[in-house]
Amino acid sequence: MMSTLRRKALFVVTLASLLGACAATPEERLAQARAAAADKNMESFSKFFTRQSGNFLRDLTRSAARSKIPYLKDPYAILPEGDIEGVTTEGLSTIIKVKGKRASAEIRMFMENDEWSIDVYSLPGLWTPLKGGGS
Repeated sequence: MMSTLRRKALFVVTLASLLGACAATPEERLAQARAAAADKNMESFSKFFTRQSGNFLRDLTRSAARSKIPYLKDPYAILPEGDIEGVTTEGLSTIIKVKGKRASAEIRMFMENDEWSIDVYSLPGLWTPLKGGGS
């Protein structure tokens, strides 16, 4: 007969694997983030980013509203558009390669709180204004 401790451990392992199997894939999370961007709701959009990235996006939006001089004209357009060419996952990080009409881009995601989250600092659209290309 199985000990109570062993049964509990087996239950926890089984539950964890089931919950892990239910988590959205990086591709699904990107699709959900794109849908949230279309809604133009920063609170919902920022939930698809890492905690630090989400805070940065919210702060960027608030400071643009206060100063009337936005760094990014449309923060919801920061995600590269296009078809997914490939996905590379290593441990708790993923790179999604996206091929758009004008260029290809990489989107880095990290596993944070059991969900794939986008790293805003890896997105080319964040750096475009600094390069003099506008946004």
